[in-house]
Amino acid sequence: MASIKISAALISVTCLLGCGSDGAPSPPASPSGGGNGGSSGGNVGGHAGDETSGGTSGVGGSGGQTGGSGSAATAGCQMSATDAEQPMLLSETHCVDMTDPTKPAAGLIPYDVNSPLWSDGAVKERFVSIPPGGKIHVKDCAMEPDTCAPADMGGSGADEGHWELPVGTVLVKNFSIGGKRIETRLLMRRNETTWKGFSYEWNDAGTEATRLSGELDKDLGTQVWHYPSSSQCLECHTKGAGRSLGLTTAQMNRDFAYADGMMNQVEKFQALALFDTAPTMIAGYPDPFGTAPLAERVRSYFQTNCSICHRPGGTLSDIDFRFTTPYEDMDLECTPIIRGTGDPLLPQVRLVPGSPEESSVSFRMHDVTTYRMPRIGSSVVDMAAVEMVDEWIAGMPAPAPDTCPPP
Repeated sequence: MASIKISAALISVTCLLGCGSDGAPSPPASPSGGGNGGSSGGNVGGHAGDETSGGTSGVGGSGGQTGGSGSAATAGCQMSATDAEQPMLLSETHCVDMTDPTKPAAGLIPYDVNSPLWSDGAVKERFVSIPPGGKIHVKDCAMEPDTCAPADMGGSGADEGHWELPVGTVLVKNFSIGGKRIETRLLMRRNETTWKGFSYEWNDAGTEATRLSGELDKDLGTQVWHYPSSSQCLECHTKGAGRSLGLTTAQMNRDFAYADGMMNQVEKFQALALFDTAPTMIAGYPDPFGTAPLAERVRSYFQTNCSICHRPGGTLSDIDFRFTTPYEDMDLECTPIIRGTGDPLLPQVRLVPGSPEESSVSFRMHDVTTYRMPRIGSSVVDMAAVEMVDEWIAGMPAPAPDTCPPP
């Protein structure tokens, strides 16, 4: 595949998003070989709707972004050297506008993803701060085959096209429910081996957010929202998946409505000179609720929501939910669940073709108690995803008699 080439006319870093613009232009179709057709969100004053608009989770991308401008790097949004030094107030982190914490600090780069993680229906806004002089290294199996070897043979667990972010990088994510911002999470790379996450709870007035010392479950009236502890952040941002989850070429290969115009996100980062080497363009993951074939959309959903743990070298490596893994190698069909409980409510087989009701993968997505998947940070069923996965399973040819479930 050819590397990306950028014309000088595209190199404009004076303003990435916002800068006094009113409304969000409608994005064109996704780039060839690229991402989904969801909206990337708007500029200041715009609001593109949440990830459950129209009753379909994932449609519409991140919703309306609220700001973000400036250069390719900034010294403002910086990580703390120790937990004790991490500011208690979000406005003191320099990752937001100190005069208006609802807006990102100058220099943060907004982005969106092709296949979003289910977050109980929350609208999400995503930003990244790259330290001055920092360069992103993109995993390339053709150029660095050893990094793509199995983890037990010294390879990296992250997927091809994963963006290895430089030390000092800060990822910022805002969460809103019912039009009200409730949480901001910061994920920071402190050194070559250490990542740290912090959760900030917004006050009822929406004027400031305060760092939490541990996990918290808060009743929002319509649902209970889980604020993760620092350690829980890394239970999802796993080492096996590369810690930073959304910044991969397959996720980022899509257009975004920047204030200076619509542009492919990978090309934007290249134009900002943020890569050490121009990356090979990898096709974007299909929108789970778009128009791609059903099996591809299901696998895209599994990639984002399941493979962070379920992969070789992952937290639970006995099953492989990565998008690029052939179906027959997933260890999914007609396979008994490893941690059998004997509970008659829980199907004891991972997937029975033609029968969602006998498939543990479907049951766990429906459940909100003991057997819930994902285990952390979600108490609301993603109904659109459940219906999609059940349709996929139901459409599979039934297995031969006495072959599935196993005896």
